[in-house]
Amino acid sequence: TQFQDMPSAVSHMNAVLDDRTVWFAGGFKDGYRGHAIAEVWNYDVDEDRYTAAPLLPETRGGGGLALVGRNLHFIGGLEADRDTDSADHWVLDLEAWRRLGGGSVQWQNAAPMPTPRNQFSTVTVDGRIYAIGGQFHHDSEQLDQARVDIYDPATDSWASGPPLPKGHSHAEGGTFVHDGRIYMVGGHTTPEGGTKSIDPDILALTPGGAWELVGRLPVPLSSPAAAIIDGKLYVAGGSLDGSSVEARMWVTDAP
Repeated sequence: TQFQDMPSAVSHMNAVLDDRTVWFAGGFKDGYRGHAIAEVWNYDVDEDRYTAAPLLPETRGGGGLALVGRNLHFIGGLEADRDTDSADHWVLDLEAWRRLGGGSVQWQNAAPMPTPRNQFSTVTVDGRIYAIGGQFHHDSEQLDQARVDIYDPATDSWASGPPLPKGHSHAEGGTFVHDGRIYMVGGHTTPEGGTKSIDPDILALTPGGAWELVGRLPVPLSSPAAAIIDGKLYVAGGSLDGSSVEARMWVTDAP
């Protein structure tokens, strides 16, 4: 079923589900070579309606978006030149925004990202935000990273998490939490000493443990969407080569 089009044609942004609404922020507008923006939107699934929210303090593309309680966090990403990685971490109080509205509520600063990067996966588990993998730079070069950082809002501090088995990026829409476990499907990968390529792997992490290889896709996919629904893993879209668009969907038993 097709819903109302987004207010802008935007790539390089993450979305986060908030009950029956979806938040998205920043990104590149007007195509792959487009410019970074500061727009923030909320989409109501039942009303099929978009509502503008307070702009990010600066334009950003490829940053992380996460929800903890009623606070929306925007982390890292690329500055206006599309190549400089930002450490900035901003927080929006959603309850204050809904209560007061307008421009009276703005994003506030929080502890910056320890190692700035872009196109990393972002999920929330047990009230903590996981920033997983990602890459350094964008237009000049793209250097995949295995680093994982975990943010604790209770202490406004970051800690190191279990590193990925290889440098990894471009799996934002293919990373999700199911039954307390983090799954990451496809993306770009750069094994140590190797070259950047499209990844067929399905990785999983139980917090407190290490990353495991739990399956492989029928074909390597960059930037797919993935979810587990009723015991089935669905993987859709993405790209086979990093530039063409893939229309197929695959389904299998959840790993």
